[in-house]
Amino acid sequence: MRKWFLENLIVTSVIKINRLLNPKQRKKSVLMIFQIFSLGVLDVFGLASLLPIIHLSTHQEIIFSNNYLHQIYLFMNFSSPEFFILFIFFMTVLFFIIKNILGVWNNYTQIKFSYEVASNLTSRKLKQFLKLDIIEIVSKNSSVFASNISASPSELSAGLMVPLFSFFSELIVVFLIMIGILIYDLKLLILLALILIPTITIFYRLIRKRTYNMGLNKNNSRYYTFQYLYQIIHGYIDVLLMNKTAHYSKKFLDKNKELNNSLTYLSFYETMPNRFIEVIAIIAVFMIFAYSIFMHVADSGFIAFLTIFVAAAYRILPSFNRIIISVVRIKSNQVVFDILKDIPIDFSGTDALVIESENEIPLLPSFEKSIALKNISFNYKGNKKPALNKISVKINKGEIVGFIGTSGSGKTTLFNILLRLLIENEGELLIDDKPIEKELLIGWRKMIGYVRQDYFLIDSSFAENIAFGISPENINIQKLNDCIKLASLEEFVKSLPKGIETQIGEKGSKLSGGQKQRIAIARSLYHDSEIILFDEATSALDHETENEIIETINNLFVQKKTMLMIAHRYTTLRKCDKIYELKDGRIIAVHTYDELIKQRIQVN
Repeated sequence: MRKWFLENLIVTSVIKINRLLNPKQRKKSVLMIFQIFSLGVLDVFGLASLLPIIHLSTHQEIIFSNNYLHQIYLFMNFSSPEFFILFIFFMTVLFFIIKNILGVWNNYTQIKFSYEVASNLTSRKLKQFLKLDIIEIVSKNSSVFASNISASPSELSAGLMVPLFSFFSELIVVFLIMIGILIYDLKLLILLALILIPTITIFYRLIRKRTYNMGLNKNNSRYYTFQYLYQIIHGYIDVLLMNKTAHYSKKFLDKNKELNNSLTYLSFYETMPNRFIEVIAIIAVFMIFAYSIFMHVADSGFIAFLTIFVAAAYRILPSFNRIIISVVRIKSNQVVFDILKDIPIDFSGTDALVIESENEIPLLPSFEKSIALKNISFNYKGNKKPALNKISVKINKGEIVGFIGTSGSGKTTLFNILLRLLIENEGELLIDDKPIEKELLIGWRKMIGYVRQDYFLIDSSFAENIAFGISPENINIQKLNDCIKLASLEEFVKSLPKGIETQIGEKGSKLSGGQKQRIAIARSLYHDSEIILFDEATSALDHETENEIIETINNLFVQKKTMLMIAHRYTTLRKCDKIYELKDGRIIAVHTYDELIKQRIQVN
C-alpha cells in the first residue's frame, strides 16, 4: 500500500508541487481545495434537485401532502399550485446562475493562483541562476537557462497545477454522485463501477508510457528548436556567406517538426477519452436493453432504473473525460519536476554572487590605499593544472597596471577573481589591507568598470546603454553628456539623427568596434567606477582605432582612476606604471613599459 501511494502519479505530483510552494502558497492551496469541494457539493445538489422538481411539476398534489412544501406554500400565500411550481423553477434557475458564477470565479482563482506560482518560480529560478558560479553559466547552453527560467514554470502551471485542480474538482463531483447513487440503488452503482473503472484503467495503461515519452520528446525538441533558431539568427552573416542556410534550416525545421508531432499526439490523446468512454457507455445501455428484452423485465421499475443510469452516465461521463485528460497532461509534463526540483525556498547560494535589491544603496568598501592579491591560487574543476598559482600583486590607488602573457596564462582568471565572479581556492584579496566582507560585495562590484572585447550592449538608445540599468526618465543628462565628452563620443553623438536617443541595434549592430569600446568607457564613468579593468579591449581594432581608444583612455588620467589593462599589443600599455607578465598561472616578471619594449627589441 505504501509503495503504491508513493508511486501513484497524482499523489507524487501533489507532493512534488507542495515542495515547490512557499508556506503562504501552501495555505492558499488548502483554500483552493476547500473551494473545489464546496463547488462539487453545489454541482451535485443542483443535479440531484432536477428529478424532484420535475416530479413535483407532474404530481402537484405533493405540495399539499408534503408538510414542508405545504408550509412554504401557505407562508408565501400562493394563489395556485402552478404559481408555486413557477416559483420553484425560478429559484432553481437562480441557484444554477449563482452556482455557475461561483464556478467561473472558482476557475479564475485556480488559474490565477497557478500562474502566480509560475511567476514566483520564475523569480526564484532567475535568482538561482544569478547565484550560479560563472564557470557553470559559461559551460551550459544559454537556451537551456532561458527555457528553464521562463518556460518551465509556466508549464508547471498549465501542464500540472491546472490539470490537478480539474482532476480533484471532477473527482469530487463523481464521488458525491456515486454516494447519491449508492443511497438510491446499490445495483446501479455496481453497474456503473463495472463499466467505467475497467474502461478508464485499460485506457490509462495504454497511453501512460506514450504520453510520458511524448512529454520528454516535446521538452527535448523545444530546447533544440530554440537553440538552432538562435544559431540562425545570431550567426546570420556566417550562415549566409558560407552558404549553410540549407544545413541550419534543416536542423531547425526537423526539430520543429518533432516538436509539433509530439504536441499533435499529446493533443490527440486528450481527445480520445471522450469517444472511448462514450462508446463503452452506449454498449452498456444496449446490453441493458438486450437483457430486458430477453429476460422480459421491461417494467416501470426497470425503466426508472435505466433512466437514472442514463442520467447518471450523462453527467459522470464528461467528468471522467476531464479526469483522464487531466491525467494525460500531468503524465506528459512530469519532466518539469526534474527541471524545477532543485529550487530552494530560501536561497543561500554560493559566496560568489549576492543578489542586489533594486532600491538598495550598497555599502562601499574603503579604497584609499591599495588592492592586494596575496598568494592567490585557483583551479577550474576538472583541471589538474592551476589557472593561478601563488599570485601576489599590489596595486596602489591611481596606478595604471598592465598584464601580459600568452593565451591561457591566467590574466582573465585574475580579473574574474578581482571582480569576485570567481573565488580563490587559496590566498586572499585585500582592499586597504582588509578582506571584502559579504555585505560589501555589491558595493565592491559597483566600484569597478569592466571594458572587454565582447562588450555587452542592449538593443536600446545610446543614452540607455551608457546609463545601463537606469530608466530613461531617471538618467542624469548633464552627467551623461560629461561622460560622452570624456569618452570622445561628443562628435559622433552630434552626427546621429536623434542624438543620445538614437537606437544602436541589437548588440550595437549599428556601431563600429571603436564606438562600442567608447560606450563601455562612458558607462564606467557614468556609474562612477573608481577602478576600470580593460580586458583585451582594443585587440580586435585596427591600429588607427586602437590609437584613438588609447587617447580616450588617456583622458581618464585626469580622473585619477585606477586602471588595470590586459593587452597583447604593448603600445596599449605605454602609460602603465608597471606591467606584470604571466605564464602558466604564475608571475614570471614585472616590467616598466620602456624595459618591456627594450627587452622585446633585443629578443627580435
